[in-house]
Amino acid sequence: MSWLRLMEETIKENEAIPEGESVVTTPGLPQRKHGVVKLIKDMWPAYLIEIFVIILGISITLALEAWREGIKEDHLEQVYLKNLLSDVDTDRNSLKFTIQSTEKLLGSGNELLGLIRNPERKILNDKQLKEDLRAILERPDFISRDASFSDLKSSGNLHLLKDIRLKNLLFAYYGETEHIRELQNAEQQATIILSGNYFLKLFSVDDKIIQPDPKRSDAAPVFLKSIEFGNQVLLRVSNRNELLIVYRNADSLAGEVKKALDGKIE
Repeated sequence: MSWLRLMEETIKENEAIPEGESVVTTPGLPQRKHGVVKLIKDMWPAYLIEIFVIILGISITLALEAWREGIKEDHLEQVYLKNLLSDVDTDRNSLKFTIQSTEKLLGSGNELLGLIRNPERKILNDKQLKEDLRAILERPDFISRDASFSDLKSSGNLHLLKDIRLKNLLFAYYGETEHIRELQNAEQQATIILSGNYFLKLFSVDDKIIQPDPKRSDAAPVFLKSIEFGNQVLLRVSNRNELLIVYRNADSLAGEVKKALDGKIE
């Protein structure tokens, strides 16, 4: 029994019931009208104190829970930030390799375009020509490591990142990686269906580059002047140029994300 209840019982015991006074009854507990009013008048400071104590206790409990939850969220935020930084660092290394490989591919493609545009000036020997043809059919692709960002969204923990600029950078970066994935899928289909099918019919992947028509001795010059060959090379160069632009843009965004994450990790 609380101290307030003890005080109420004491007041009731010390009061006498005057004769002829009306009594208000409830099941098992008769009470007098004037007794209730007097009890409230006598006990209101105690009631007020008890209400204040209850509210204070609830407020302190809620504050402690919020404090504990804040510490837990801060720790979880740091875990996500470190994982995001690890993913972005891995992506930047992958982008660096993909950009370098694509630039090498474009170098080979531009050499072939130069040969096509000036077929009378053979500036490439057979070995270089063979290397360039193989190079333009390569497909150095970039695959983003987005496990941490995907988990951050799917788990409903995106609110842990309190920096709005960092959130915007992450969405911009991973939006660009999704764009890259779509472009690479489209380029893969074009390479398999158009370029790959065409070059495999004309060129050996072994020692000889050109499979000449035995009835013709000028197969190579005819091949260099072929409109279809020029279109195929130009298609590969154009597709890879488009990818190179988005690779570089993604690398720039990844650098900004890394800088923002470095400033948040404790």
